[in-house]
Amino acid sequence: MTIIKIKEMLETLLRYEDSEITHTFCSGNHTFSLSYSKELKNFQVKNIETGHIEHFPDVETTSVALYRIISIVEKEVTE
Repeated sequence: MTIIKIKEMLETLLRYEDSEITHTFCSGNHTFSLSYSKELKNFQVKNIETGHIEHFPDVETTSVALYRIISIVEKEVTE
């Protein structure tokens, strides 16, 4: 997934901030959920297996973090 596609997905979450939308994706042996909290005004990435939640303040920061998560697995697959 390109960083442009990730940013488009995040912009969609912002556009529909009054709705509860959760994207779920797998990266390696981990499953993550992505959502936007209108109350906290940030994106949340949760590792489903560990329950660990990271908060990100904006599209740029979140897209870089998601791209790194996805890229690590893609890099492992190609090596």
